[in-house]
Amino acid sequence: MKRLIFALVLNIFANFNYVTAETITMPSSLTADTTAFVLLSSSGTTPSISGYTATDLLATIVASAGTLIVTTTTGLEQASGYCDYTADNSSEPTNCKLEASDHPEIGFIGTQAEINAALATLSFKGDGSTGSPTVTLSITPAGNNYNSANGHYYKIVNDDEISFTDSIAAAEGSTYNGLSGYLVSITSEAENNFLNAKVNQNAWIGGSDKASLTSNSHSVTEGTWEWISGPDNGKTFFCQVAISGKANAADSDCTVATGYSYNNWRNAEPNDHSSNTTGEEDCAHMRSDGEWNDFPCNSTSVDYYIIEYGGTAGETATTSGLTILTIESLEASGSTHQAFNDKQLSGIVEAQTESMKRHMFNSTNSIMDRMEQFRRTGDNKGLQLNDFRLSLIDQGVDNHTHAKLAKHYLQKYSKEVSDKKGFNLTEKNIEKFITELPLSKYMKQEFGLKPKKWVMWSAGSISQGGLNFSVGQLGRKNKSNGFTVGADLDLSDNSLLGFALRDETEDVEVSTNGTKYKSDNSTLSFYNTWKADDENYLDTFIGFGKTKQATTRIVDVTNKTKVTGELKSKQAFGAIKYNFKKNYKLINLNNYSIVNFGYSMFDSYSEKGDSNLKLKFDDRDLKSYSLSIGSLIESKIDLKNSKFIPYLRIDITEDLTEASNLKANYISSPSNQYSKSISKHFSTIIRAETGFDWNFRNDWNISSTLERIDKNGLGHQNSLKFNANKSF
Repeated sequence: MKRLIFALVLNIFANFNYVTAETITMPSSLTADTTAFVLLSSSGTTPSISGYTATDLLATIVASAGTLIVTTTTGLEQASGYCDYTADNSSEPTNCKLEASDHPEIGFIGTQAEINAALATLSFKGDGSTGSPTVTLSITPAGNNYNSANGHYYKIVNDDEISFTDSIAAAEGSTYNGLSGYLVSITSEAENNFLNAKVNQNAWIGGSDKASLTSNSHSVTEGTWEWISGPDNGKTFFCQVAISGKANAADSDCTVATGYSYNNWRNAEPNDHSSNTTGEEDCAHMRSDGEWNDFPCNSTSVDYYIIEYGGTAGETATTSGLTILTIESLEASGSTHQAFNDKQLSGIVEAQTESMKRHMFNSTNSIMDRMEQFRRTGDNKGLQLNDFRLSLIDQGVDNHTHAKLAKHYLQKYSKEVSDKKGFNLTEKNIEKFITELPLSKYMKQEFGLKPKKWVMWSAGSISQGGLNFSVGQLGRKNKSNGFTVGADLDLSDNSLLGFALRDETEDVEVSTNGTKYKSDNSTLSFYNTWKADDENYLDTFIGFGKTKQATTRIVDVTNKTKVTGELKSKQAFGAIKYNFKKNYKLINLNNYSIVNFGYSMFDSYSEKGDSNLKLKFDDRDLKSYSLSIGSLIESKIDLKNSKFIPYLRIDITEDLTEASNLKANYISSPSNQYSKSISKHFSTIIRAETGFDWNFRNDWNISSTLERIDKNGLGHQNSLKFNANKSF
């Protein structure tokens, strides 16, 4: 039973006819210098069709301005009205690939595979003035023509000796792609020219002044010419002037309907033929030269009629038969193209600038944090009695040898030292006093115990943030990892001098479509802190860096076409910080102000990729400034072998950065340059931070910080930092 079911299933699948939809693939847009022919496939999307099974398909490509060619026509056949051909012919349509032919419209007949081979070579050249021309591709069964000007389809039918009345009935009885047919109504010169190029034969059109027609209920007055079929039924388009000797010609009651004044009558037509019988010629036909003539409605001298599809209320085509491409012709005098209007491009250049400012901000903070830590923990002091390690067994803080000796000197010799040295011996200067004692000098000389003036330190950070822009720009997400290693020297009791190296990587996602970049930053910094007294100090810092940003930009969202680039830059930046410190029993309050400044030099660079939207960016400079004010609260907690110092900070920064002007041009069109002023998108930055320092007696110090930065409600950045240092 199982085998029977399995065999049945296999048989069903083997004999199942899969239905594929008829579709046309075209680029949605193409931006290029169209002074010379440009392949439409250079947009990243190659024009093609699929799902068509008919062997005789008519492909028509119409440009609203400019010239079209295909360079491959193998297997195709000539189509009447296209590429200067006046009749369908099995010969190869070589005229469709003549560059000097100036064809705004080309067409050919072939199979799906033959048409796809031609479409892969479809190229366009602009007219030098039209800025945004369109290219329309239509696929219909051979014999049906698509008019991109009004969206209607037309079929020229050869039916020997058919009368006007019969042609109306035949036309109204046909359909195409869900559209009802009717005998054609020609309402514009463009429509008449379109049909004239396709017909080249005497053919019935849907105009008449016959008093009554069996195919519709509308009554027509002699001399009042109306369209009598389809959606234009009953619309008067011409009032025939009375002809001498003939009665019932149109009089003053005839009024041309609004929007229907076009006609193309041959000279002295319509004329009701040459007899004196009124109404002998009441039906219109198009001559082979495109002009109109009135003819007897029952005449069998006309062998063609034209069916029109489209325009009937409530009707739409049921299959995809056409698609339209808009071209931005960069060189055209009428072009209004602005490269930076593209959201992907605008978003990435904005993000690059903010990334540079963020890198300088992070580098500055890592150095400023180190100088704060130096004062908070008391590192980099001279040789301490504690360093001699005289105690073999730690008996607690109060019984430690260091504490005992310090207490001893304070109690026994403070007055004597005061008398001899000229200063009072206190807990603050006891260490300095002890380092100058004979015992201390002896230990230094004999055992190499030297003051610990150098400190090696390192700091790592992980941050993540985002910024949501307004209309016309994209948001972004950033993730960064930074690591700083440094060393500093205590030059005196009041001064610290050091240097540091920082490496930081950042991944920035500009859009969910795939526009992004990765940034690598390296910085060498020098810093100094000078403490005038216990309450006032000044920090200074200067850094030099270089950055490399590997960019990926999506130029066609629909087809995920991308270009890549590498932007390099150099920076010089620094900061000056003034701090006022006040002690309140167990709490220290630090109020400070900071001036930050930076100068970045972006190199020029060019994008790469399979797209004619690749850009070359000029070099540019960025000057940045900011002012900050803030407060930091800390408290020291003495533990058995360490000191724990928690702290809390909040500050406000006002960004005073100047706008930076960026210029770029398409590599394919170097003469057209575009510019964008990159300004800041926020002015105020609020930073909240909490963390701790943990200072151990074995000369190690570690700290950790959790930080939150908000930018005027437009975005944020969260950071986790870790720092460790050791004296040597």
